[in-house]
Amino acid sequence: MTKDEIQFWMLIAFAAASVLGFYKVYFIFNTPLKGIDTKTQHDQLEDIILNFLKQSKDTGLTSDTVYKELTQLDTLQDDAYKNFNQNRCNQLLQRLLHTYKAESIKELIEKVHHLDLDRSKNND
Repeated sequence: MTKDEIQFWMLIAFAAASVLGFYKVYFIFNTPLKGIDTKTQHDQLEDIILNFLKQSKDTGLTSDTVYKELTQLDTLQDDAYKNFNQNRCNQLLQRLLHTYKAESIKELIEKVHHLDLDRSKNND
């Protein structure tokens, strides 16, 4: 075998290995993970927090106490919510504060209670 033939076969082997490698990378990044997607989980957690705040009688809650009480709920014991932590709770609370145009958790609880009362009056 000459030097040119060896270089040719090495080039063919490199091209084949590159194609196989690119296929594997494409396959890894385009395979959906098992379970619910992040946006759906985010919306579900937001609903859980809203329902918790609606049922809460204490308006002096902080983000730490909200997190501690939320982790005690049976709905968050599921494996789907195993990544729920203090940081994610704070992010969701900030999003709710922005959505309801509230300055504090106390104001958010009051607005959620008022919206709930308004809905119940409209349904009657």
